[in-house]
Amino acid sequence: MSGVEKVGFGTPPKQTRWKKGESGNPKGRPKSRSEMIMDAASILTQPIDARTPGGKTVKLDGIEAAYLALCKNGLKGHKASLLESIRIMLEVDPAIQDEEKRQQATRERVLTTLERMGVKVRDSKK
Repeated sequence: MSGVEKVGFGTPPKQTRWKKGESGNPKGRPKSRSEMIMDAASILTQPIDARTPGGKTVKLDGIEAAYLALCKNGLKGHKASLLESIRIMLEVDPAIQDEEKRQQATRERVLTTLERMGVKVRDSKK
């Protein structure tokens, strides 16, 4: 009985066990959603050379180039591209306006504080 190996729950047969240094998950842990988003963001922020209608080469971020291509597709008659570009525009525009309002409010607070402190500030609106 000394040559008989005990096999059961938690003790698989010797020939089916992992070898030293061998992984039970060779592909590794799948990427999480946030890692995929970060990868996409890094790709979309890389600069891309684009040509203007006049033939001049300009650098755009990948996201700008993708949006430009989406708009051009929509203007050529691709209905889904046109609707998607309009949806993006309607979603982004209020966010840009809110950011501009926040910046203006911050500027006004700083100018008011400086005036109360007696610092003369040149008005840039003139």
